[in-house]
Amino acid sequence: MLTSICGGANVPDDLHAVSLSSTDWSDALPWRAWDSEAFDLARDSARPILLVIGGAWDGADRRLHDALADARLRALAERFVTVRVDVDERPDVAVRYGPAPVVLALTPEGEPFDRAEPNADAVVMLATSALARWDGDRGDVLNEAETGRITRAAERAAGSYRRAGSSLTPAILDITLDLLPDTEESPEVARFWRYAHHRRRTSGAIERARSIATTSLRRVSRPGSVCRGSDVGDALLAVSELAREDPEYAEATRETVEEAVAFLDAALGDSAGGIRHALPPAGAPVYADSSARAARGLIEAGAAFNRRDWTARGMRAIEFITYRMRAGEAGVYHAWDGLPRVLGLLGDQVETLLALLTAYEVNGSGSYLEHARSLARSLERGWWERGHGFLDTAIGHEELGLLDEAVIPFALNVAAAEANLWLARLTHDDRYLDVATETLAAVAPGFEGRGAAVASFARVVDRLLTAEPEVKVVGEYPVGEPDGVVDPLHRAALRLPVAARTVQRLSLAEDTGLMRDLGVPIDRPRVAYVCAGRDCSAPITDAEALVAAAVALVGFGDTLDDEDSDDLD
Repeated sequence: MLTSICGGANVPDDLHAVSLSSTDWSDALPWRAWDSEAFDLARDSARPILLVIGGAWDGADRRLHDALADARLRALAERFVTVRVDVDERPDVAVRYGPAPVVLALTPEGEPFDRAEPNADAVVMLATSALARWDGDRGDVLNEAETGRITRAAERAAGSYRRAGSSLTPAILDITLDLLPDTEESPEVARFWRYAHHRRRTSGAIERARSIATTSLRRVSRPGSVCRGSDVGDALLAVSELAREDPEYAEATRETVEEAVAFLDAALGDSAGGIRHALPPAGAPVYADSSARAARGLIEAGAAFNRRDWTARGMRAIEFITYRMRAGEAGVYHAWDGLPRVLGLLGDQVETLLALLTAYEVNGSGSYLEHARSLARSLERGWWERGHGFLDTAIGHEELGLLDEAVIPFALNVAAAEANLWLARLTHDDRYLDVATETLAAVAPGFEGRGAAVASFARVVDRLLTAEPEVKVVGEYPVGEPDGVVDPLHRAALRLPVAARTVQRLSLAEDTGLMRDLGVPIDRPRVAYVCAGRDCSAPITDAEALVAAAVALVGFGDTLDDEDSDDLD
């Protein structure tokens, strides 16, 4: 029974009444999908395109629905090719034509020449003026469109020139501490303040982190909100990072976390294992990026709150993406509604990669690491441009309209860099480190103006420049079989009171190469090592000694009291 999340009702019993989606848009207009057929029709009939970009927001989509149902617009629509795009279904289109919700007039080649906010009068005025310009001054419209294209190309070239030669320094963390306004509240900002507490002992940072994380989880779960799986997953991740090292905070947030997890599973869960992005309309798809973020939050919550069922639910979501939405070396599809759709978006690759690494760290199964390494190879080959970073669409992706213009999304590049840094510390393969470093350097210019996104950038740059504990736990038995020595060591590693760490369960049978590279014995199981690069501690056999070794490596850290130590056993 879900009684206080997303509308305050039994959400699984009445899904359709709670959420608005672009599938609810008025059917009064002859809608077409964003595809080559729509653009071919516009060219062949010499008609402009009326492009509508919408999605599920608190009230915004209803205004758009009402505007599109206006009788005045229906009378004009036959003189357009009408195309609608869901911002969640096609983020690559939305990022180029948005911000959404919005209505635009495009040339048959996809160049925008007018736009309006989502209200009836503005949309009708747009349609009327766009048709008048198209019928009376078409040459001027096309010339303006071509000028706009040339201008954007010049701006991209200038931006590429300005990006060269950026340096990454520890001062970026301190600059961000001064830059980040008190009003910025998001799960990623909460993660930044937790990190700053451990790295700089910033006054009030941990209190701010707890407040923002808790508020974020309550906000995405508040009655009447549009509850997205990705948002709930991000908030769970921020709360779990704090809860795993603070039992009192864990207890204070447990009830809210339990409701959020129940919502993800019962309301958004797909019977095959995926997690839908938002409450249906019936048949609402699973989006890979959103499902991966929800899965990551579930896995981390399971580890922090000792709930194996939560972790297992997150694993199912990752396996759904891996086995139903992966297209081999071409990467991960974006959407699934019985069949996979929309291949080539950066967000799906990056979020799935981070979720695989989270699963590997918590579960220990080497299959997750192998899937992660395979996806990282695809990501580098298909999306990365040296000196520029990761493109938001794969090389060779469709080029309709503005999709032929490259976009390098800041936040996703930071996330991709963090995933490569994570792989570098797990595998000691310097290629991953090179990709992480070059990507961060490429997007660094102007980071001060990136708003809340600067929080993740500063955290990841500082991680790159800092020696972090790498905990290697050497098992004797296959993953999943109980081990009274290794399991407590693994749990202690996951709860280390430090800014950041990597955790890895090694097997004598499968990881001898890495163990030799680290210089640790290849014939001694049921021990742990705390490493910094290739320098590793002596073998450790109890949780308290592991925590002490990790804290000694970073120079300072939060210590566990006796009660906390008991929780690790």
